[in-house]
Amino acid sequence: MQPAPFEPPPVLSAADLLPTEVLSGPHHRVVDAVPSDGLLTRFTIETDFGTFEAASPALALTRIREIAALAELEKLETEDLAKDGFEHSANRLKESFQNLAEDPEGSLKGIPEGVSRFFNRVGRAAKTGYQTIEDRRAEPDEPTAVLPGPGSRLPGAPLTGSQSAAKQPGGAEVAAKLAGRTAADIFGYSEQRREIAKRLDVDPYTDNPVLTKRLDEVAWAAFSGGLGVTALKALAPASNLVTVTSSASNWVWETKPGDLRVYNEQTLLGLGASSVDVDRLLRHPFFTTSLRTRLVKALDAMPGVADRAAVMPLALSVTSTGQARFVVESAEMLARIHAAERRLERLFIDGTLIAQSGETLVVPAPVDAMSWNTQLQGFGQRVAVQSDERRMYIRGGATPLAQEQLAAIGWTLVAWPDPAHAPLR
Repeated sequence: MQPAPFEPPPVLSAADLLPTEVLSGPHHRVVDAVPSDGLLTRFTIETDFGTFEAASPALALTRIREIAALAELEKLETEDLAKDGFEHSANRLKESFQNLAEDPEGSLKGIPEGVSRFFNRVGRAAKTGYQTIEDRRAEPDEPTAVLPGPGSRLPGAPLTGSQSAAKQPGGAEVAAKLAGRTAADIFGYSEQRREIAKRLDVDPYTDNPVLTKRLDEVAWAAFSGGLGVTALKALAPASNLVTVTSSASNWVWETKPGDLRVYNEQTLLGLGASSVDVDRLLRHPFFTTSLRTRLVKALDAMPGVADRAAVMPLALSVTSTGQARFVVESAEMLARIHAAERRLERLFIDGTLIAQSGETLVVPAPVDAMSWNTQLQGFGQRVAVQSDERRMYIRGGATPLAQEQLAAIGWTLVAWPDPAHAPLR
C-alpha cells in the first residue's frame, strides 16, 4: 500500500478540549481556535498579564491556574498592608545584590560557619557559593550545557527567536544571582518562596517567566522582613479561583532544592549515567527543577528496566522547555505502562524514547492531535523494521488517515489518556 498524501494539521476548538468553566475568567480568555502542528496543539490565552501560549490542554490548564495566582499577587501588591513592605524589600534587594556583584567571595565569607551542613546536603553544586560562580566562569564555551542530538528534533521546538536564543548573563549578573540565591537559600528564602507557591497552589519552579518574576519579588519581600505574615495569609489558592485539579506534587513545595538535586544526582548515577552527563542535566537551561525531578522519578519508577540512562542524550539535546516536557511526559507514560499494562525490559533512543517489551516495541506519544505528516511517516517507517510488533501509546487523538496509514505499516495505536498529565508522586 502506497502512503497517502499528507494532510494539513487540524485546527481544533478550545471548547472541545477544555472544561467550559475555564475558557474565560476575570483575568483571561482562551482563544477558541487551537491550531496544531500535526502532533501538539497550541493554545493562546489572552490575559491581563500578557498573552500566553500552551502546547497541550494540560499546560493550558496550568497557565490558567497561574493567571489566577498572578492576580492574587498583584492584588497583594496594591493593598496598603503590603505597599511599604515591597518598597523596603526592594531597597534591601538592590543593596544586597550590589555587594554580591562587587565582592561575591567577601560577601559569602560573612555567612556563619553553621551553614556548612547546608553545603554538605546539596553536594557538588554548592561546595561553596563562590566555587559555584567560579565553575560557571570556567566554562565560557558551554554556557547552556545543551548538546547536539535527537532532542532538538522532538515536538515542542521553540519558535524562531524565542527562548533558545536567550541572552546569556554576564559575569557580574551570574555572581549576584548565584551567590545571592545561595546565601539567601541558607537563611530560608527558598523555603519562603516555596511556601508562597504552595499557598497559591502553583509550581515554584514554573517556566512561566511572568509568574517566576512575581514569585521572586514577593518571596524576597517576605524573606527580607518587609512583608508581614498577615499580608501573605491574604493570598488565596488558585484552586479556590479556578476549578481545575492541580497536577503539582507535594515534593515541589516540601523538599529543599538542594535535596532534590542530591536525589536526582544520586539516582541518575545509580542508573549508570556518567557524572559528566548528570552534571550537564543538573545545569540544563531548559529543564526546570520540576521537570528534571519528574524525569528522574519516572526513570526510578521502572525498576528492572535496563538501559534507563539511555534517555540522557535525548534529554541533553533538547532546545526548549517544550521539548524537555516531551521527554519527561514520554518517560512518565512508560513508567505507567510498565506498572499497569506490560512489563518493559529496556529503553533505547531512535528519534524519541522507546521501550522493548519482549518482541514488542513500545513507543510513548504524549501528543494531542496526530495527523498524517512527513515526521510521522518517517518515524513510523524507520522504526517499523526493528520489530514485528509495534505499539504506539497516544495521549490524545489521531485523525482517521493517520490511524489508517500507521496500521498499514504495522503499528497498533493504543489510547492512553492522561488528561491531567499528572507527574508521578
